[in-house]
Amino acid sequence: MSARPISGSAWRRSYDVNDERAQVSTIYWEPTANNANMFCFRDTYRDTVLAYSDHMRKPGKTLPISLNALQVLKALFSFMDGKTGRCDPSLDSIAKRSRLSRRTVVRQLDKLRQEKVLDWVRRTVRTGNAVGEGPKLHQTSNSYFIDLARVPDEIIRTLRHKLGKKLRETSRRLLGSGRVPTRTRGQVQKLLNGLVVKRTVPKPGLHSALRTLANGTDFDRLKHMYGDDTAAMQEHLEMLGHSHHRASANLALYPSIRIKR
Repeated sequence: MSARPISGSAWRRSYDVNDERAQVSTIYWEPTANNANMFCFRDTYRDTVLAYSDHMRKPGKTLPISLNALQVLKALFSFMDGKTGRCDPSLDSIAKRSRLSRRTVVRQLDKLRQEKVLDWVRRTVRTGNAVGEGPKLHQTSNSYFIDLARVPDEIIRTLRHKLGKKLRETSRRLLGSGRVPTRTRGQVQKLLNGLVVKRTVPKPGLHSALRTLANGTDFDRLKHMYGDDTAAMQEHLEMLGHSHHRASANLALYPSIRIKR
C-alpha cells in the first residue's frame, strides 16, 4: 500500500486506513486488566488541561480552553480503548456523549487541536467505484490521539509530577490532519462532482457572463467565486448557516447583478 497522502483538495492530509500514518493509537500508561492506569491518566490529563487553561487565561478574557472543550475531551476519553489507545468515535457519537451540538463539537475539537492537547488523522477507504460511477474514496471516522511530544511544557511537567512512574512517555512523533470536515464540506464536494455547466457560449462578453451569473443558482456563483476550493466554499456556506440562511444573509453575500439593458 502506498504511503503517499490522498490527493485532491477534498482529501488533503487524509490517509488510507492501512497507511502507517493512520496508525496513531498510543498509550501513555501500563495496560491493566481493569484499565485503572488509563483512568488515572485520563482524569489527570483532563484536570491538568483545565488548570493550564485557567493559568493561561488573560485578565478579563474567557478560558482559552472552554468548559465545552473539556466536555468534548471527556467524551472522547470515554470512547478510548484502555489497552490500545484506539479512539475513533463519529462526530455524532461525540455530540451525543458530550450533550453538545455537532457544530459545537467541531469548533471545540479545532480549539483543542490549536492548543496542542489533542489531534487526529482523517482516514479513508477505497469504494471500488469505477471511473465515472461515483467517488473513489470514502472517509471513515477520525482517529483521535494525544501526542505528548507536542503538548505544552506546563502540561508535561504537571503530568510527570502527578503520575510519576505511571506515565509512559514515548519518542514517537505523530502527524495529524487538518480541520474536522463538516457535513457542509461533504455537500459542497457532492455538488462539485455533479455540477455540469450547460451555459457554454464561445467567448462571452462581460454583460453575457454577468447575466449568466445573475440568472444562475447560488452554487453557480460559488463555483465562479472559488473554483475548486472546497474549503473556501465550506466557510462561505457555514457563514450562511448551511442551506437554511436568511434572506438578509443571502442578499449580503449574493448581491443581485444589475445590468443596464
